[in-house]
Amino acid sequence: MAKNKREVDPEVKREQIEEAACVLFLADGYESTSMAAVGKAAGVAPNTLYWYFASKDDLLVAILDRLVNRAVTQLAGMQDQSLGDQLTWLLGEFQQASKLISTVHSRLDRSEKIREWHDRFHEMLDGMLVHQMVSKGMSRTRASVMATVGTYVVEGLMSHPHTSQQFDKVVHWLTGNGKL
Repeated sequence: MAKNKREVDPEVKREQIEEAACVLFLADGYESTSMAAVGKAAGVAPNTLYWYFASKDDLLVAILDRLVNRAVTQLAGMQDQSLGDQLTWLLGEFQQASKLISTVHSRLDRSEKIREWHDRFHEMLDGMLVHQMVSKGMSRTRASVMATVGTYVVEGLMSHPHTSQQFDKVVHWLTGNGKL
């Protein structure tokens, strides 16, 4: 006998939808991926998606939150490593989702939901960088300035091509109190 739809845990289904959408958004791009394609990949009817997400932008925000939360949780276990190593690892994690980061920037002026997420992301990243830099001995004033610069550097590294040497120099500069 087929399972009744009510027997499916809503959180499990939500996660399945998010995972399917993430794979499609990264492979085909946000704009090229329809909600019907997400539904098919997740094994649900397209209109079922709207029980879980009010819009495609809400789905994107859920995916971004999941990816960022996963990275921040893993980063918390790396406190014994240098700030440079932590930042290099974090940027590597974010680089895997660079297509989504580009999507966020392209939608900032079209979606209040995306703009709110972007602002929260900046606040979180700034706060995290300040905390890490202060814990590694940098003054709070200097760390605040470097964190603001660092947030834009992170976004720049995610959206522009660079060599590994350029990447290493930028991370060293950022984590070395602005000195080369």
